[in-house]
Parts: sequence; C-alpha cells; structure tokens
Amino acid sequence: MVFPGIIRKLNKNLPALLQTIVIICLIHYMGQSVLLKFQKKLHLGRFSQVASSTHRPPTGGGGGSGGVPAWKSNARGPSKFGGGFSRSHGPSRSTSSTTTTTTTTPIPPFEDDIMREEQQRRLDILQETCTRWNLGLWAKGNNSNVTDEEKSALSTLPKNPLYQALLVSEKYHMAVCPVARAGIQWLSRRLLQLLGKFDERQLLHLQEPPSAIARHNFPYLSSWEKYPSVLSNSVTLLMARHPLDRLLASYRYLLEDPERNPHGYLHYGRRIVRSYRLAPGHGKAPTFEEFVRFLLARDMSHMEEAWQPAIRRCTPCHIPYNVITHYETLWHDVQWAWKKAGLGSLNTTDYVQYTMTPEIRRQYFSELTLAQVLQLYQKYKLDFDLYGYSLEEHMAYARPGDEAPDLKLMAIVPRKNTDNLQKLLSESKAKANYVSDDVIGERQAPAPAAVSSSVAAVIPNETVVDVNDNFIDNGEGDLFPQEK
Repeated sequence: MVFPGIIRKLNKNLPALLQTIVIICLIHYMGQSVLLKFQKKLHLGRFSQVASSTHRPPTGGGGGSGGVPAWKSNARGPSKFGGGFSRSHGPSRSTSSTTTTTTTTPIPPFEDDIMREEQQRRLDILQETCTRWNLGLWAKGNNSNVTDEEKSALSTLPKNPLYQALLVSEKYHMAVCPVARAGIQWLSRRLLQLLGKFDERQLLHLQEPPSAIARHNFPYLSSWEKYPSVLSNSVTLLMARHPLDRLLASYRYLLEDPERNPHGYLHYGRRIVRSYRLAPGHGKAPTFEEFVRFLLARDMSHMEEAWQPAIRRCTPCHIPYNVITHYETLWHDVQWAWKKAGLGSLNTTDYVQYTMTPEIRRQYFSELTLAQVLQLYQKYKLDFDLYGYSLEEHMAYARPGDEAPDLKLMAIVPRKNTDNLQKLLSESKAKANYVSDDVIGERQAPAPAAVSSSVAAVIPNETVVDVNDNFIDNGEGDLFPQEK
C-alpha cells in the first residue's frame, strides 16, 4: 500500500524536520534581536546630537544678562531641525530651511482675565457648533439648521464618547485627548514630567515617542463608568490646530523626504506617485499637490490619524472639555491649564519655538488650485467650525486653475481669525523685538499682501488677506520619532 509507506518515511524524517524548523526559528529570533538593537543605536545616534543641543540649564529668575529678561533678548536660541525638510524636487524649491529659531524662553503668561476670556470664547464656539449639529451633550432633538453635506459628514462620526482616546490622571485631576501633529509629543513630555520619573535630560532622550510612553504611564481607568465622574473633577484638554497647517506638517514629516522617513514612502508615497503623477521629473517623493489629490479621492475615516479630522478622535461634542489648546498658542494654553489644575508653572527650558512663515505656506499651497483648497476645507469643515480657524491665508496662495471654485462654498468659508490670544502674542513679539532679524537659511517672509487678481475676481468684497503673524511650531514630529 502507498499510504503506510509514506507514513513510515514521515516518521523516519520527522525528527530531522522538527530540528530544522527549530533552528530556523532560533536564527530568525536572534537575527531580529540583533537588528532591533542596531536600529535603536542608529536611531539614538541620529537624534541624540539634536536633542542634546536643545537642552539648556534653567536660568535663575528667567533673567538675561544685565538684568534684562531673557524673553526680551534678541539672541537666537540653539538650532534644531524642525518645520519639515528641504525639498529637492521642482525648479521653484529652495533647498535652504525656511524655519527660524527664536529664544527658548517664551513670552511670560498673560493675565488670568485674558486667558479666561479667550478660553471661554473657544468653548462658546464649540458649544454653539455642537448645539447646531444637535450632537452629544448639546443634542436638543432638532437639527434643521444642518446642511445635507454636514449631515453626511456627521453620520460617519462616533455616536458615543471615545473615552479610550484620553490620557487621564486621577491623581493630578488632568485629562488630555492627544491629537497627532497638534503638539502632543511636547505635551506628553510635560505629562511625564508630572510623574517625577524623568528629569529634563531624560525627557529629551526618550527611546520611544513621548506619546507612547505617556499612554503606558496614564492607562485606562478601571471601568468606563468611572470616566464621567473623574472628568467632571478634572481639567480636560482638547487639542486643536489649523486643519490645513496640520495636514501640511504631516506631509512634510511623513512623505516629503523618503530617505528620512522610508516608512511613509513605502506605505503611501510610492502609491501616490504611481497613481497621481502626471509628468516625470519631480523626484522620488510625491509633491504636496499629488498628496492632496490622493486625500480628496479617499474616505478620511480610513486614513492616517494625522490626516483625519480631529473631531473623529476626541468626540468634542460628547466629552465635557473645559480647556481648548490651540497649537499656535500651545505653551500659554497649557500654562493656563496647569494653573487651573493647581500644578504650578511649566518649566520654560524645554520650550523651543519655531515659526512656520507665510513663505512656507505659500511655497506649498501655491501648488494647489483654489478649487482644491475649497475641497480640502469641505473635507475638514467640521474642524474649522469647531475651533474657529480661518481659511483666508491659504486661499490667497492658491492659483486659479481650470476648475471653477464653488461660489456657494466660498460664501461660507471663515475669513477672519478671531483668536485674540494669537493676536496678543504677535503684538508682544513685535513690541519686544522678540523675533530676531538673523534667521536660518532665508529671511522671514512678510505676511501676504493683496489677493491675486485671479482669486479676487471670485472672492466677493475681499481684497486684502488678514494674517496674524507666524504660527508657533514646537518641532513635534519634525524633531522626534514617528508618533504613531
């Protein structure tokens, strides 16, 4: 018979086969361990020089030389990588950095009345928007003011609060909803500092993204039922950033430089170039315009976290947040939250400010047509409505294009930045000569002047762009490892 013969052969050779399998598994395991150790050493070698250059010992009383406060000094702080990477493709690109570095000590906190008024303004915008949407804590049973497009977008959102997204500390009465590319790495280091397990130097030499370590050190509560009572006695932070600036920061970190971030190129960059490149000659990485076309053609709910609207993660209409941090004023907002929670003052030595200049925005958004910018606005409209950001500057940089923009959509886009704290920061910098004239790479570009004639032709009653100085970029994600 055939089968008994096969069985006898298997019984005879089975020990040898098992030995071979065991040897292969051991070789695979040992090889993986060696590669992991080598990768960690390579990663630490790459970032340790940058991190050590940013560490500065505390200065007594925050004063500079000759009794002048450090925040009024014109001296530049230490150089760091940040704000993205130089772009080698395209004839109009400059290879020098457009990131500027300023003193590492921020402007002192504003008075409590100013912070309280600004926070209340932000919370009022969020509450009014949630009420109009008839959503979550402010549901009234009537959503007649919601457009069909908004109904469609709202129908894809979570119907219940996502407590699992929060970092919660019962001991410190603090809760944070982490949002990618909105300052979460910097804020995670501040949370870890509260625990007393890390000193300043250790926080700058972490072997994992700070947000991942914070998730481990601030675990879930013992039951979902505990969250409402704990949050009602906590300072609960909701993180926000201009949706299109957040998108640009993610593109610059994840896709712009395949050599620096092969993960982004292998997972997305190759596919984007293969599907959306119209003509050769733009280099290996996808251009920002190709990336935007890729986003516009897809369902945002199945994309990278940093590309999704922030509302999907934090469910702001379902959780009672009482502090909203804007990335553009992050240090002052967190300082206020720490004070409100009774945690004292932030240590300013970890604060390094980057300015994403108008020239940087112009450099990328000039690749897009006005119609594409409006389509992006439509994708992120819920975030614009919740956090009160303006689309004016980004529209001004767009080119006309062949596709006619949606005039109905243009009539409802937010045009004025109403963030009073951001305006006060700009004025304080100007009065104190806070930003040095000596910048890295290129001179800081002035704010955009008049809207181009082609764009002005389709913008009713609008001729000038109102821009509130430069945004603050703390280097999150651009200096430290991938935060996902």
